[in-house]
Amino acid sequence: MEKVASAHPIARGLRFTWHAERDRLLAEAHARPSTPLEAPVVAIRLANVSGQEAADADRSHMAVLCARFGERMPDRRARWWALEGPGWSLRWERHTEFSSWTLFCPPPTATDPRSPFERLPVDWLSSFPSDVLVATMLELRRDDTGDLSPPMASDGVQIGAQVLEGAARIFTDFRADDSGMTRFRLLLHSRDAALAGRLALMLLEIETYRMMALLAFPLAGEATVQLRSIEAEAGNLASKLAAEEGVEADRALLSRLITLSGEAEGLSARTTFRFAAANAYHDLVRDRVASLREVKISGVQTIEEFMDRRLAPAMRTCNSVADREREVIARIARAGAMLDTRIKVADEETSAALLSSMNQRADASLRLQRTVEGLSVAAISYYSLMLLSYPMKAVEHVDAGFDATMALGIGAPVIAIFVWLTLRAIRRRIEGH
Repeated sequence: MEKVASAHPIARGLRFTWHAERDRLLAEAHARPSTPLEAPVVAIRLANVSGQEAADADRSHMAVLCARFGERMPDRRARWWALEGPGWSLRWERHTEFSSWTLFCPPPTATDPRSPFERLPVDWLSSFPSDVLVATMLELRRDDTGDLSPPMASDGVQIGAQVLEGAARIFTDFRADDSGMTRFRLLLHSRDAALAGRLALMLLEIETYRMMALLAFPLAGEATVQLRSIEAEAGNLASKLAAEEGVEADRALLSRLITLSGEAEGLSARTTFRFAAANAYHDLVRDRVASLREVKISGVQTIEEFMDRRLAPAMRTCNSVADREREVIARIARAGAMLDTRIKVADEETSAALLSSMNQRADASLRLQRTVEGLSVAAISYYSLMLLSYPMKAVEHVDAGFDATMALGIGAPVIAIFVWLTLRAIRRRIEGH
């Protein structure tokens, strides 16, 4: 890892060698500060899901806007950038798999009736590098009336609460209006601009992370269809384990289990990231909602209650599908292990029978070898005596007192014993090697 020499001596004569990533890690904690807000103001949050590898495209899109207004463009490693325009400001933030674009501007007035989107170039807004998932508008204004009754939504549905020990009231319905925007109304009692900025950022993040978490829900429905088919076939194959139809049938069954395991693993690979990301986004939503410290307004559902009734069941569905994927993979693995064990046992029985047959053949060969060895002793002894008879008959012819027949008779057992001992020594030497 590259080291960078310290340019700031801590004490006389002392210099540290800093880790190459130290400055970037320190800056990361301050990379996305909230923007202090003075009421009245409108905040627009857009988020496009571009994927983990598309940060450059989103950064380039921000650079195009900066160049159009003659401002400094983000560098190639920037993950956060702010652009100040005439009467508005825009913040771009790069996250793991999406980018968020937050516009702050005054609300339309009689002297300046422009909507927030009319303050940005239409062609730039229409050319986002990827599809927009989140589009929400937050209206921040003062609330000095002290009236605790909620402003009613057009359809009578209202979600909201007092937050941060009565510093503000928030209202929404988490539904898209005719323009496709979800809306928040933030009524601020406090005059703390920094608090207003933090509160607005929390609400925008709640909506952003809520939608990002819900991305997993359609995938869970699609995965359920394929998972149901895999579970049914896994159960069918597992039921066949009870029937022993021979090694070849077991091998065919094991082959099908391996194929099915590949299908299950492939399904899990396609869904694991999205389900894990959904849980992470859900945790962020719950953290942001908890940070609001909601106090219930009579007759109004709190954001926490809404998330518990609407978002949490979707997340439980995703987790259930993930659990089923893991379970079916484990079930297939267990069935495959049992089947593989049965095949190995059958192979071992076949091998044992083969070894037994080989041992029987070896015993027969050994007995035959010993029989041949005995015949060899007799044959060699016979031929040795025949060869020895010629010189002995010659001696008998020269010496009338020498009885060749008697000598051969006496020498026969000696020669037989000698031949037997010699062959046995040769056999032992061979067996020893």
